[in-house]
Amino acid sequence: MNNILIVEDNHSIREGIKDLLSVNYDVYDAEDYESAVELLQKHKIDLVITDIRMPGKSGLDLVKFIQDNYPKIIYALITAYNINDYINFAKEHNVWNIIPKYSFLDIRVIEVMIHKLLTKNILGVEKYFPDSFQIIDSELNSGFQTPPESGIVYKTIKSDKERNILTGKIAKYMIQQGAPNSIQQVLEELTANAMIRAPKDNDGRYKYQFEIPSNDLIVPLENIDLQQEDYFTIGYGHDKNTIILVIQDRFGSLKKEEIIMRLDRHITNDNSTGFPPGLADSHGRGLYICREISDQLIFNIQKNKMTEIISLIDKAGRSGFKSLSIYEA
Repeated sequence: MNNILIVEDNHSIREGIKDLLSVNYDVYDAEDYESAVELLQKHKIDLVITDIRMPGKSGLDLVKFIQDNYPKIIYALITAYNINDYINFAKEHNVWNIIPKYSFLDIRVIEVMIHKLLTKNILGVEKYFPDSFQIIDSELNSGFQTPPESGIVYKTIKSDKERNILTGKIAKYMIQQGAPNSIQQVLEELTANAMIRAPKDNDGRYKYQFEIPSNDLIVPLENIDLQQEDYFTIGYGHDKNTIILVIQDRFGSLKKEEIIMRLDRHITNDNSTGFPPGLADSHGRGLYICREISDQLIFNIQKNKMTEIISLIDKAGRSGFKSLSIYEA
């Protein structure tokens, strides 16, 4: 059984997480940095989940201590504050998961995060939903199909034309179900990434776009018909108050370092200008926009096999702080 350390100064939150996790893990808990260090020195800990703001030294200090002294320990952060304030720290210190304490999926997100970090079994949106959640795989038919009341439909996309037709129908249906109009933009950005940026030839060159490196510029081809090995998958559905989109490519070439670099360039202001430097970038803004629209934007990267990006949007329109959720296996 894996050993987990929960570091949280709020007693009720700490106990709530501990009670949930104790069914499947041996759980230790600490209320501050000093107590956490003592437990790390006494016990073999596999994973640490720490609050960021605590009396005395912070969770950020604890992450640095773990990196310096226990480099094999996995770690993640939780906070009640704006996660965007810590994106630059995350980029500089290899932090890939920060969850808001009061996200719309609440404690379930922490449970799934721990499972994925410890097992490296990272793929599958169904992890975030009850066992009754249905998966309908209709890869041979690219036409729109109404998803189940609690579940998702997967469709394989073979061309730009198919992509445009299906995403338009998905967006229309989802908006009727309570999704914001901006869901169309999420579909456009994520499917364009899967179709244009993921496929590369044996020499590492993009198949369906060309680059102008001097200007950091990428120009896609028109009227794309994908080769069979470049087909990608769109998943769409819902569960109670949650709208679900899943985009899967067959390459797993997206780099977690690029994700967080792009997010940081569009979130953290440049001291000399007062604005995020990413405003001048020719590409990369799409992931930032998708994260802002989604209540949860989750990146699952199975290296050289598949990239799966999950967008979860609350129909109630909650606008809490955005998580950082990047997994790699």
